[in-house]
Amino acid sequence: MADQRLTVITGAARGIGETTARRFSAGGDKIIIGDVLDDVGAETVAALEAGGGSAAYHNLDVTSEDSVNRFVDQVEKDHGPIDVFINNAGIMQDGSTIEEFPMEDHDRVWDVDYRGVYMCCRAVVPRMKERKRGVIGNVASMFGIQPYPVGAYSPAKTAVIALTEILAAECGPYNVRVNSVSPGYVHTPMMQERFDQGIRSKDVMVRDSALGCMTEMQDVAEGIFFLCSDRAKAITGTNLPVDAGVLVATPYNAYPK
Repeated sequence: MADQRLTVITGAARGIGETTARRFSAGGDKIIIGDVLDDVGAETVAALEAGGGSAAYHNLDVTSEDSVNRFVDQVEKDHGPIDVFINNAGIMQDGSTIEEFPMEDHDRVWDVDYRGVYMCCRAVVPRMKERKRGVIGNVASMFGIQPYPVGAYSPAKTAVIALTEILAAECGPYNVRVNSVSPGYVHTPMMQERFDQGIRSKDVMVRDSALGCMTEMQDVAEGIFFLCSDRAKAITGTNLPVDAGVLVATPYNAYPK
C-alpha cells in the first residue's frame, strides 16, 4: 500500500495501547509497538499480523534517553519515516497523601508519565518538522484536568496536556499536529485487578459518570484515531476527554438543586 502510514505506539503491548494498535491497524496503518514487555509485545504483533495487518515490535524504555533515541533511529532505519507517534506508555498511582507516597515512587511516575513523553517528542519532532508532516497523539488523563488524590500522576498528566499545547504551537508552522486524549475511568485489565483486590470500586466509577458507565478501551482508541486522522486535519493543541462524562457530572451533581 503506497500511502500506508507508519504509526508508532508506546506501551502498546497490552491495555489501551494494544487496543489502539488494533484500531490503527484496522484503519490500514503499519504499526510499530515500543514497549519493555518483549514477549507480550511480540504476541500483540503476531495477533495484528494474523488479522491481516502489518506490524513490528522494538524494545523501548521511555525512561531512558538512550533507549528512546535508539528506538526512533531504528524504527526509521528499518521501516521508514514515522507518520504518527502516539505516547501511550504510562503507569498508575493509587490514592495517597503527599507524606505517604515515597519520593522514589513519585519520581518513577514522572519518569514514565511525563519525562518519557517529553523525550519521545524530543526525538521525533525534529524529524517531522524537517519533513513538514506528522501527527503526535499524547495520552493524558482526566486526572490532569481536575484534582484527584494522586499527587504524582495527576500533575504529570497536567504537564502532558501543557506540553501538547506548547508543541502544537511550535510545530504547527511545520504542518505537524499535536493533540492529547484524556481518558476517564477506563475498564482496563489493570483496573479490573484493582476491582478484584478491593482497591477501587466499579460502582463508584459508574455512579460518577454522566452516562452511567465506565469508559472502554475501544472508546479511547477511537478518540486517538480520530485526532490522528485526516478528519481532524484542522485540529491541533486540543485535549479530548473520553470519560463518559465524569468531568461534567461531578460538579453538576455536587450543586444543590
